[in-house]
Amino acid sequence: MDLTVPTATTLIAAILMTVALIPVLATPARVLGLVDNPCHRKRHEGQIPLTGGLAMFLAFLAALIFQWSWLPSLASLLMGMGVMLAVGLTDDLIDVRPLYRLAWQVLAATVFVLFSGLEVIQMGQLFGTWVGPIGMGPFSEVFTVACVVFLINAINMSDGMDGLAGGICFFTLLMLGLLGWMDGASPMLVLVSFTVALSVLGFLLFNIQTPWRSRASAFMGDAGSMMLGFAIAWLAIAIATAEGSTVYPISIAWLLLVPAMDTLAVSVRRIRQGRSPMSADRCHLHHILHRSGWSNQTTVRIVHLLVLLSGAIGVLGWWVQASEGLMFGLAALVMLGYMQFLARAHRFLRWRQRRLRIEELVDTIPQPPSREPIIQREG
Repeated sequence: MDLTVPTATTLIAAILMTVALIPVLATPARVLGLVDNPCHRKRHEGQIPLTGGLAMFLAFLAALIFQWSWLPSLASLLMGMGVMLAVGLTDDLIDVRPLYRLAWQVLAATVFVLFSGLEVIQMGQLFGTWVGPIGMGPFSEVFTVACVVFLINAINMSDGMDGLAGGICFFTLLMLGLLGWMDGASPMLVLVSFTVALSVLGFLLFNIQTPWRSRASAFMGDAGSMMLGFAIAWLAIAIATAEGSTVYPISIAWLLLVPAMDTLAVSVRRIRQGRSPMSADRCHLHHILHRSGWSNQTTVRIVHLLVLLSGAIGVLGWWVQASEGLMFGLAALVMLGYMQFLARAHRFLRWRQRRLRIEELVDTIPQPPSREPIIQREG
């Protein structure tokens, strides 16, 4: 991807338009009731406008004006993002039932697969070269729809703290763009990845906690998380299945591993408890880290670091042509390890609480006065 004037303008427009739109949309959001109110699961202060998703989508559309010739090729992406945005905005306003929301997600994913021609045909050589690529056969379309819907919900479920989901999406989109650029993917796919990433970065300026911002002034809402989940799924499939692509499918999985494994593990846990996998609780990774004593900012940084680490493994594994079977086996071990950790999270929490109490006791013990040597003056 060459940094031409239209390319640079597209990237700059994405972040500037998001930054400009979020304050503008705040007042209409409060008038319409498009705000997030604190409750037992949402412990922020005051009403926060749910304008992030709409601002990012409008900024992305505005940035694409400088690449208008690409719009026909991006029709399925824009349609899917638009549908997820509309469903999410409705949910943010009136609380759509999870089953209805899921139905719209399946519909958007199905339309995307049928009309874009993009689908996951094979999963790579997950069991070694002697087995060969694992093809999906007649189930490729159904499998692709399931992957898209799963990722939409994975990003949606990760939206639990200021800056958490936005940061996950930002870093994932950056690494997708980097992977596509390294593989020689079309400039369109690379630029779209970076453009959406910069739209998210503009939103993070209002959402993530920093020394200059103690709390978020805008949320992305279900509209933003579902829209970004669809965009990431679309780009991941498009980059991995592009003509001439050498990207490992398992490398894409590593880029998405942290939100994917958390969603899968939590869903399995809920099913075992006889609950719906889409029911709400406080058992996600970020909840466990926060309950163990780390602050919001530290918890968000830990999860973002894990996203960067897993993404780096995916990119470097493909770059050095590591065995796909080895990468798959390592991913499976991480997934199983996390499921075991989640099942025993109560033990981890008790250990952390004991350690924090010990540290508090140590801090309360008075320190003996320092004995400095007496220096006698001469003369």
